[in-house]
Amino acid sequence: MPQHQQHQQQMSFADIGTLYNTISNELEGGVTARNQGLLLNQVSTVQTQILGLIDSGALNGLDGISTVHAQNIADQMNFLKSEISKFGGNTFDPKFINDVIRDVQDIVASDPGLTALAHQGNHSGFQQVSFLLTPPTPFPDTPLQTDTLLKFISDSDSLAERALALKGADPNSADVKQLISDINTFSTNADAYSTAQGGLFSARFNNEFTLNGVQGTASRELVKGLETGDAKLIDGAAAVLQANAQDVRGNMLVQGDNFTPAPNGGIPDVINTVHDAGSVFNDAMTKLIGGVYSGNQQSVVNDLNATKTGLQNAITEQGITGHALDHINQVIGLLDKESSLVASINTATPTQVSAINGQINTVEAKILNIINNDATLASLAAGADGTNGFVALPPGTSGNGHGVVVAHHQFDHFWG
Repeated sequence: MPQHQQHQQQMSFADIGTLYNTISNELEGGVTARNQGLLLNQVSTVQTQILGLIDSGALNGLDGISTVHAQNIADQMNFLKSEISKFGGNTFDPKFINDVIRDVQDIVASDPGLTALAHQGNHSGFQQVSFLLTPPTPFPDTPLQTDTLLKFISDSDSLAERALALKGADPNSADVKQLISDINTFSTNADAYSTAQGGLFSARFNNEFTLNGVQGTASRELVKGLETGDAKLIDGAAAVLQANAQDVRGNMLVQGDNFTPAPNGGIPDVINTVHDAGSVFNDAMTKLIGGVYSGNQQSVVNDLNATKTGLQNAITEQGITGHALDHINQVIGLLDKESSLVASINTATPTQVSAINGQINTVEAKILNIINNDATLASLAAGADGTNGFVALPPGTSGNGHGVVVAHHQFDHFWG
C-alpha cells in the first residue's frame, strides 16, 4: 500500500504487521537523526491503524485473548513513541526499545488468531527477526523487589479468578464494583512501582507492569468486561493478566533462585560452518534492535568476532571457492567494520541519536544481502535442523529510502 494512503485507508492486520517489520528493521543499530521522524510516523500509523481495526469491529471474530492482545499492541506503541522521541536521554533506551519490539512480535507469534491474520495475503507481519543463542538472563531482584513481584503475581491471579467467578453478575452489584475498584488500585500501583524503579528494571519490566504494558491493557479490558457484562472479554483479559504474571516470574531471579548462564553467552566453542557462524550473527542482530548499550555491547562484539572466526574456519572446512569465497571475504571485512563501530560507542553516557547507529544498520544489511543473494552461501546457511543462519530481515514496506533489506521469500517458510 502506498505510504500516502496509510492515513486515509484502513490497513489490514497483515499490512500493519508488514509496516511493523519495517520499524523493526529500521531500529537495527538504533535511532539516527535520519530515521527518527520516519520511525515516529510509522509507529503512530501502526497504532492508529490497529485502533481502527478494533473500533470498526473488524477483530470481533477473534477470541477474547486475541482482542486484548491487539489492544495491547496498540498501547505498547506509546512506549516506542516515547523512547524513539527521547532516544539518548537514558542509557537504557536501546534495551527498552528491544524489549518492546520483541514483546509485540512474541505476542503475535504466540497468538494463533493474530498469527493467522498477520499471514493473510502472503504477508509475514510482525515477523520475529531471529533468535538469541540463549534465553535472557533473569533479572536479579533485591529482597524487596522479590516481595513486590511475588505479590504482583499473586494479585494478578486472584483478581483474574474473582473476575471469572463474577461472569454474568450484575455490573452494578457490590461485588463487581468492589472488584473493579481493586483492579484499578492494583493497576495504578503496579505502574507506579515499575516506573519508580528506573534503570534496567524499568527497561525490562515497564512493558509488563505499567499502564501501557500488558498489565495495564489487561486490567482495563477486564474492567470493561465487568462493566458491560462481556463474558468473552472477561475470559480473555483474565487469561492475559495471568499469563503476564507467569512471564514476570520467568524473567525474575528471586532470592533463592539459581541461574547458571551459558558459557561465553552461548557461543559454541568450535564454529566451522556458515550455518553455525550465521546463528551467532543472528544473536547479534536480535540484540541490536534498538541499538548498543552497556548491557549488550561486549556480547555483540563477541558475537561478531566469533562469526568472523567461524566463517574463516568454514572456508577450509566446507571447501568454499570461487564467487562464494569472494563474497565470504567481503562479509569478513564487514564484520570487522561492524565490530569496531559497536565497540566505539561510549555506553557510559546515554547512547545519542547518532550516524554510527545508521552505519551499523547499513553494514548488517550488506552482510545479509551478500549471504542471501549468493546461492552457495544461502544454501550453506540453511541448517538440516530447519534453522537458518544469517536470517534475512523480515519483509517490510518498500520505498522507505533507508536501505532496509527486504527478506527473500524463500526464507519466509522458516518463520511462518
